[in-house]
Amino acid sequence: MTKAEERLEELICFRSLMGLSVSTEDVRKIWGKKFYRQLDKSQLKDLESFTNENVNTKISIAKKNVKKLLIFNWVKFIGISGSVGAGFAKEDDDIDLFIVVRNNTMWLYRGLLTLSNLFHHTIRTKRDRSVKDKFCINLICEERDLVFEKDIFNFHELMYVKPLFNPEYLEYIYSKNMWLLSDYLVKSDLLRSRVLESRKSYVLASFNIIAFYSQFLFMLIANHYPEFDRLKDNNSRGRIEFFEIDYKRKILKNYLKRFKSIN
Repeated sequence: MTKAEERLEELICFRSLMGLSVSTEDVRKIWGKKFYRQLDKSQLKDLESFTNENVNTKISIAKKNVKKLLIFNWVKFIGISGSVGAGFAKEDDDIDLFIVVRNNTMWLYRGLLTLSNLFHHTIRTKRDRSVKDKFCINLICEERDLVFEKDIFNFHELMYVKPLFNPEYLEYIYSKNMWLLSDYLVKSDLLRSRVLESRKSYVLASFNIIAFYSQFLFMLIANHYPEFDRLKDNNSRGRIEFFEIDYKRKILKNYLKRFKSIN
């Protein structure tokens, strides 16, 4: 078995945790047509195409509302992740988003986005009883922090993210994670990119620091129980994480159990 075939087996196992399979379209997109033609019949039988109408509906809704997430020229990329990106969304699910913004703007962007949401109400809040079809900002990254940890969880997230704004930028994100090519043997065409990072603005950087501490203070006053050390570390890197810190660990733990039982 080749290394690429091993990675395919890992992906099939990982997606099985969500009750999903890997389609032939997925294989062609990730590893290319040549790799697909080399698979034998026993491997092809595990590749199944599927349709989830909830996913199609939510992507359509997201496309209609994406303009409400664009502030100045700061947004470089918006992708749909989570259950919609993976393909197992339920009717009442929200729409998880992965957003990339210009350097030194992420807290300014988050603050302005929160204010604008007071008028259009398309982003879920803690007060919402129903989150159906609302945007959930799962992760905001600045251009300087697009390198993700090498593991099956991030591999799956990156391969199944659905571009919503500036789809060409996704190749740049892939190109910042060369382990996709060296360790997961994705086709090299996915890593082509000519994107240039924005120049640093000291004015924006100063206001961004003020926005960070202002929003942290608001979280304290509103009893949102912020994890200051986590916020501070991520702020120095260039990202804001909105998911539970243990979520990824739980998923990977379940994956390792499943993978070991199969092999």
